[in-house]
Amino acid sequence: MNLKKKLVTSATTIAVGAMATIGGTFAYFSDEVTATSKFTNGTINLQPEAPYLEHFTLTNWKPGDKLEANNDNQEPAMVLNNQGTLPMNVFMDVDVSSVKGSSDAIYVTELKYGGIDLLPKYQPGPDGKLSLAELATQSTGNTTLNGTTHTGIGKFIGNLDAPDANSTTDKPIKAVTYVLDFTDTGINQNTLMGDETSINFKFTGLQYEGETFSQQNGNIDNNSTGGGGNFQRTDNVNNADTVDRNN
Repeated sequence: MNLKKKLVTSATTIAVGAMATIGGTFAYFSDEVTATSKFTNGTINLQPEAPYLEHFTLTNWKPGDKLEANNDNQEPAMVLNNQGTLPMNVFMDVDVSSVKGSSDAIYVTELKYGGIDLLPKYQPGPDGKLSLAELATQSTGNTTLNGTTHTGIGKFIGNLDAPDANSTTDKPIKAVTYVLDFTDTGINQNTLMGDETSINFKFTGLQYEGETFSQQNGNIDNNSTGGGGNFQRTDNVNNADTVDRNN
């Protein structure tokens, strides 16, 4: 074979080899499958916000006067509602101030959340009385959530369910009801005249502890006796423990 033919043959071989290399990605059988999964995060939405949360401004307050807010639908009972998708633990922090000491003369004779008596949480005195000043002192509290300590959050007063996703009328609501009594001590209380007492209630809603989801734990399922399918939650999101959440 002469040199010219050898060169042509070599060039042809190289070209065919290059084409085989380029086209090699299409030279095998293949198949693929996909699965798209999704997380949708829940929401915490404690309502109503100020200025719509019930409050009061009473003037000419005097010894012997009493403020009753002990019906859920009666202002100024503070009615809390959950407009999120997650249930929550509710904490209450109370800050009280007065210039002349009226906070020591006004007593909390009733305090409830969702109809549950809260007064024992605030350690009233031997006579069963709890002044506003003592309520503020005893309202401090910490809690732990998912291993992290949250300080200064207030006292745990109970939970608040999430709305039923299948109901258009279900609105989880609980009220903080109370009775305040400006006690007449039977002696001169003139030093308290003209005093002003300020009470600030702060409510915080915190999510429940994180969970581990697995078929073994019984909180997800694919509604099938076989494999595959779409795994969804099977638990009740509002299930809650009954322990006190304060440390």
